[in-house]
Amino acid sequence: MVKRTVYIRVVFLKVGEIDTVKEKYFADVFVQARWREPALDHSQHLKNSNLDNYWGPKISVQNVIDFNKKKVLKELNFNPHGEAFITEKRKISGNFSEKLELMDFPFDHQYLNLIITSELPATDLEFQEDKDELSTINVSCFVDVQEWSLCDYVASVPYTESKVFSQKRNVNTKFPGISVGCCAVRRAGFFVWNVIVIMTLICATSFATFAVSRKLPQNRLQLSITLMLTAVTFRLTTNANLPKISYHTRLDKFILANMFFNWLVTAWHAVITRFDYDDDLQATMDNWAFLVFLIAYGLFLVVFVSLVLITYVLRNNELQSKLKIYEEKAEKLLGGHWKDSRSKEQEDVTIRRRAGLSYSTPGTASAVYPMDT
Repeated sequence: MVKRTVYIRVVFLKVGEIDTVKEKYFADVFVQARWREPALDHSQHLKNSNLDNYWGPKISVQNVIDFNKKKVLKELNFNPHGEAFITEKRKISGNFSEKLELMDFPFDHQYLNLIITSELPATDLEFQEDKDELSTINVSCFVDVQEWSLCDYVASVPYTESKVFSQKRNVNTKFPGISVGCCAVRRAGFFVWNVIVIMTLICATSFATFAVSRKLPQNRLQLSITLMLTAVTFRLTTNANLPKISYHTRLDKFILANMFFNWLVTAWHAVITRFDYDDDLQATMDNWAFLVFLIAYGLFLVVFVSLVLITYVLRNNELQSKLKIYEEKAEKLLGGHWKDSRSKEQEDVTIRRRAGLSYSTPGTASAVYPMDT
């Protein structure tokens, strides 16, 4: 049997809420698969025939959790040379699972992928991105704009995988797949102002404990332990916004470092009591400890901010590079006017948002892809 190539095009009509804790997102997507059918070449008179009688790729979406079933439409098209192509169209509205990479949380970006696979082995077919029609995303209909910023490009990556349970009953059989997705960048403002800044102020308050007389270590320890318990509360708050993962996010590391610093200050207030036999020595050691803690915490904040800025620059360069590749592909398929019309659309969305109007683009779903009619 001749190996066939199936060309995939995906349009993200609407991207809804991105659930970080449950690692899923909601979306309305239009999936189009196109492949050659040599048996129908130069057979324009058979355009209305039953296409279910011919070969099909048996496509499925692997990472869909729940969705509303939609009718799959097939149509027969011909290129200028009379070569026949069968096009299969479907619209899926539902929740999709996505394994989130949260090492840089809350300064992270996530790829929201649609994993398309086939029940047929890789020896029978392969998936490729459609070179004649562009996969797109409707950023103007993005719902979760308060927490995320959606990038205006779609990327596709073909792959093969082994399935343990397959119709062929062969564990080593390779099956084709293609990952088509968009990118969402988290808006970190909420966590910066409500967690990082507050945590910094709490930790910096530990320096005020040095203002209490060395002769009253119980008061120093009471204040330090209170600050420690406050930091623990903030740690629990951030855990509520994250799935149960086995590694620490950047925010986790920041909070744990602040808690460790508070612990060091608390431990120092306990240790300094052992030198009460020499008041001058105790005063000198306490002053030096204050300076060391102050400098160390200042350096820690500088390093943390520097790492965040470096991550931002590297991420921005990566996304701009992918966006440039996508724009070049779009201009090649749709012409040079594509970028100007896209910019005008984004300006209209901004104006509607500022005016408090609905910013969904009319006619993007059923008007362009009449799957519900």
